[in-house]
Amino acid sequence: MNARLRSVAGASFAVADDKDGFWDKAESGAWEPETLASVHALTGPGTLFVDIGGWIGPITLTAAALGADVLAFEPDPRAFELISANVAANPVLASHIRLHHAAVSPTAGRVRLGSPKKPGDSMGSILAADSGAALWEAEAILPADIAAMAKDAKRIVLKMDVEGAEYQLLPHLASLLGPRTVAALIAFHPRLLAKAGRSAAEIETLTATAQSALAAYTLRSLDCEGAPISRQANSTVLATRK
Repeated sequence: MNARLRSVAGASFAVADDKDGFWDKAESGAWEPETLASVHALTGPGTLFVDIGGWIGPITLTAAALGADVLAFEPDPRAFELISANVAANPVLASHIRLHHAAVSPTAGRVRLGSPKKPGDSMGSILAADSGAALWEAEAILPADIAAMAKDAKRIVLKMDVEGAEYQLLPHLASLLGPRTVAALIAFHPRLLAKAGRSAAEIETLTATAQSALAAYTLRSLDCEGAPISRQANSTVLATRK
């Protein structure tokens, strides 16, 4: 497809995918406005932005257009094809973005994922690895490997949106959540856990473990009132270094 110029959260870049409906929504401010506002506030030259779950690139491209260097990880084969095309449509930004077709995982090897609909739909998850309408595998990349890639960075902002795998991953992100990481944007998906058969007690335990992994940060939900990490509603949490 031909590249089209888009403007998202004050950042302009080209896209070359088939997701015009999504980009219209993002441009209008109807897609995750609080997350995008946080990216805009936190990101700029001198920042390394780590995007775990890059999908087709809305956060990756926004962060790069705002002046950050970006490490982006996306295991969905169709989504990776689309984010690659979108990055390639921006030659200047592309020099600041390193894309990896991989699933961030606490264990090495291959990771099995699935989607309830189709590859590329932003809903790929390890929680659907045995029940999805579409199934695939991706090579794992360890958090320690990402930390090694970021060894020269003095200031890091991390974003993670992995459709339920965040609970499994967070206890293993110590190498990425040190003093250099000034903030993290983490999407939590308790509804996906419940749909996958986790009980309320199990969700409570997983949430408490995730919150412990973020003990060095002040947590604020961008979407929900009450507890910083909701046990019922999917929401994005902004974690800022204390």
